[in-house]
Amino acid sequence: MLGVIIKRIESLSSRRTATLLVCVARAALGSPRSYRSGGGGATSYTCSLADLIDRGVAVSILDFEIPTSEAVRRFEDYQRKSCMYLHARNLLGRPPGTRDRAPGSTIPGSSAGAPGVDACGANPSSSNTSTLTAAYLPYWCFEATFNSETYGKLGFKDSRTGEMVWKDKADPLPLSTGAVAPFGDPAMQVYASYKYVRDVGSGAAGPGLPLRCRVMTQAEAKAGHVGGVALHPADMRQGVAWQLAVRALTHKQLQAAEEALRQTTGATDLRDVRVALQVLTRRCSLVFLPAYIAVYQYGSRYKQGTSGVIVPQVFTAVVGGTKDGQVVATEHLCPTKASLSAGGLVGGLGLLAGEATWATPLLGLETLLPQLGSVEALTLAVLAASGAGLWAHQRPQKLRAHHAAKQVRADFEFYKKYDIHETYGSGAAAAATDAQHVDGGMSNEEYMLWLWADADWRRWEQDEPWNWDETERRSWAEELWRKQATRRLQRQRYVERMAAEAQRRAAEEEAEARRERLYGGGARTTSYSSHWPQDHGVGGAEGGGSMEGSGRRWRRSDFLGYYRVLGLQDAEAVSTDDIKQAFKVQALLLHPDKHVGANVDVQRDALVKFQKLQIAYDTLKDAEKRSLYDRGQLVQ
Repeated sequence: MLGVIIKRIESLSSRRTATLLVCVARAALGSPRSYRSGGGGATSYTCSLADLIDRGVAVSILDFEIPTSEAVRRFEDYQRKSCMYLHARNLLGRPPGTRDRAPGSTIPGSSAGAPGVDACGANPSSSNTSTLTAAYLPYWCFEATFNSETYGKLGFKDSRTGEMVWKDKADPLPLSTGAVAPFGDPAMQVYASYKYVRDVGSGAAGPGLPLRCRVMTQAEAKAGHVGGVALHPADMRQGVAWQLAVRALTHKQLQAAEEALRQTTGATDLRDVRVALQVLTRRCSLVFLPAYIAVYQYGSRYKQGTSGVIVPQVFTAVVGGTKDGQVVATEHLCPTKASLSAGGLVGGLGLLAGEATWATPLLGLETLLPQLGSVEALTLAVLAASGAGLWAHQRPQKLRAHHAAKQVRADFEFYKKYDIHETYGSGAAAAATDAQHVDGGMSNEEYMLWLWADADWRRWEQDEPWNWDETERRSWAEELWRKQATRRLQRQRYVERMAAEAQRRAAEEEAEARRERLYGGGARTTSYSSHWPQDHGVGGAEGGGSMEGSGRRWRRSDFLGYYRVLGLQDAEAVSTDDIKQAFKVQALLLHPDKHVGANVDVQRDALVKFQKLQIAYDTLKDAEKRSLYDRGQLVQ
């Protein structure tokens, strides 16, 4: 198969098509030493450190610079400052009298030569509720030189009418020429494992850390540990890590592009800002950075998939093992502290307003606090304490619901932005645009491919991180990597198909026009001017309407599932009254108030579904918007 592809590449005169075929070949093939077969016929990456060193990959390591006691202190300081001293204490449960060891000798904080003992001196398999373990986390670090330029729409406010006038920036604005993204840039340091959620896994990275590393010896690589501290395996492909690094670098360039466009053009507002990134050279190395991984329990939750089973809530945090290391952890408010603080503050102010009448005007509280007695002040204090305690207790669930809602909104914004650039017949227009960008730049097609890739990796990183599963995320990343390698070729085929379709339709329209001139308007039998939704050339299920049956009956599009959310996916004709009635029925079932007292997972799912229901109703209740949506167009 490889020989056939190579012959095909050699026979092509088009360099772009040859490049696409090379990408597909690289995605489909792999070295027997670097890939192994997984479940369901999929392949997953595996390669030992010794093999990487033999193949010439630079592998280095940075030794621990802080002991266990300093890591615990940093964790406690982080909780104290982030929670404004209302934090829960002793989350790590470090036993008193634990001695510190010199970093790099053995696992810091454990007794020398005691395998299986964690950094707090407690066996992880015992009944203790927290562990603090030293580990070396793997990172693919890249150094790249690149050119970048930016495009966008510039908004200028009309001084007379006050309206915003939008203009396309015809010529690209150069951002960087021969710029270097070094190893020390945190954006170029990608956590090379799937064991921990991405925020936690990236906690050991930091500015300049790879430049302070020493070369790992062959003996250390074969042993799998350094000074008694385990080396976590680097089970992420270098190709996957490069995709994530390019995405992070592009987002940094987007931030710089907005500032550069405003300063250069004097625009009042910006829209549709995009960056064309051209990588000139690239170097890569594997770096192991020190970190303390804390696994602890705080609070409880309902076990997913069960009926009323309560289990402890487990959290994972990371503390960088260097002198300037960061802390990545969930903030934990103590409900007791929140209750006492709120009750004491409100009660004290109430008593102050009732007893010391001179102090109220002095503090500017005369409009806020009326003349209160001790009973009223005590009542307010109890109410405030109860409300603050309940808020602190439910804050983790609220944060999760907010995160889920943020992802729903990000998906909606992605589809809205994508639909602006993808209209019927854009294949021919995009082909012409691509011809103008042969020597560089970002065409409409390139921008849409970037939008899809960015949305894919965002979902992979941010979709329910509290339910992170190592095996599932690894398979997901491998699938995305292969899909994005072939999507460009699929997209090119789609563009060619749309261009051919546009030519066919133009020819048929011309033939119909000639027939009308010869035989009159009654000779026209078929209309070719209808707008039929398309699948956007991205693979998968069709996202638009279709013509089916001998009578070519049109079937409306439901590419975002709005009719399905309302329960109207099987209805042939839908009116505004039908949509309102369906919304009332579904809102009664999915409203968050209906699920008060249910477990956390049920409440979260109901909230996400209710938000989707609101978006669907806002779109379909308007007849004009509904008509556009039925034709496969995303509306504002």
